[in-house]
Amino acid sequence: MKKILEERLFLEKLMNSYSVSGFEEDALVLYEEYVKPFSKVFRDSLNNCYAVLNSSSSKRILIEAHIDEIGFQVTYIDDMGFLYVRQNGGIDCATLPGSIVEIHTSDNKVVPGVIGKRPIHVQKPDERAKVVELEELWIDTGLSKENVLEMISVGDVVSFRPNYFFIDENRIVSKGLDDKIGVFVIAEAIRRLSKENLHIGVCAVATVQEEVGCKGAKVCVGNIEPQMSISVDVGFATDVPNISKKKYGDIALGRGPVINCNTDCNREMVNIARSVAKDAGVDVQLNANSISTGGTNTASLQVSSKGVKTLLLSIPNRYMHTQVEMCDLRDVESAIELIVETILFINTNKLL
Repeated sequence: MKKILEERLFLEKLMNSYSVSGFEEDALVLYEEYVKPFSKVFRDSLNNCYAVLNSSSSKRILIEAHIDEIGFQVTYIDDMGFLYVRQNGGIDCATLPGSIVEIHTSDNKVVPGVIGKRPIHVQKPDERAKVVELEELWIDTGLSKENVLEMISVGDVVSFRPNYFFIDENRIVSKGLDDKIGVFVIAEAIRRLSKENLHIGVCAVATVQEEVGCKGAKVCVGNIEPQMSISVDVGFATDVPNISKKKYGDIALGRGPVINCNTDCNREMVNIARSVAKDAGVDVQLNANSISTGGTNTASLQVSSKGVKTLLLSIPNRYMHTQVEMCDLRDVESAIELIVETILFINTNKLL
């Protein structure tokens, strides 16, 4: 019970941290503290955080998830003290008006604000039907221009306000589930694997800057030189209205993690994961749609250095890249179990 409480506390802290792409330190410290008791921990020049078991082994498998989340940076402050921003990562501007945000200043202060736009009452009929562009939105801190300029400057980072909560017994809602829920999965997987007798090296990396070009993944391969990798990211849940299952697959919350069968994933790795899931009684879902091909760290890992045998596991996620993403903890637990059992299978059968 104590361990379960510790896991839940770590998950809550991780979700409530801020880790806008390129500015992930707040979340990285939490990951580092969690994995340090049972693994060798270090950072690289890009700030990827590594947790390593059996670092001397030449046979290595990488498990990774990106710790960065979508957010903004201040680009301009107008004569009235309103802030204008650019996005770090892909953001649907239709979801932004009325959002509560936090500005993280260069001297580590946090200033709350809201994303504002012109009220519908003063818009022309044709304007009401249009999605407002980001440059037409602003952040209002409620402060005078003088106070704004005293605390905030161009380049300061803006994140969505923490909002983690359980919406029912198993389902959680939060900003940044993409992909800090994946980071939680790899942290738990490496913790459980640390208790096993492994002859292969295992490295769990919280990678940075995925949302702005998969930069962390490209760097970490050179530092680890793995022969195999398992990436954990979120994937599109299609158990909501107006998403074609024929086009995007039949993926639902609570039915298990998704084993991706597209060209980003090595056939041997896919088959191993499917076989292990069947033997271990782990519920999984399969997906082969192309919408995520090249869209995660997996593709970058696959073609790095001499090439890596890759596998992508996805945690079903509703409302991706909004402030109210939703995942199911049963899928999370199944993903952890599948990774652990897959690596133990690879270790026992000397597939590396």
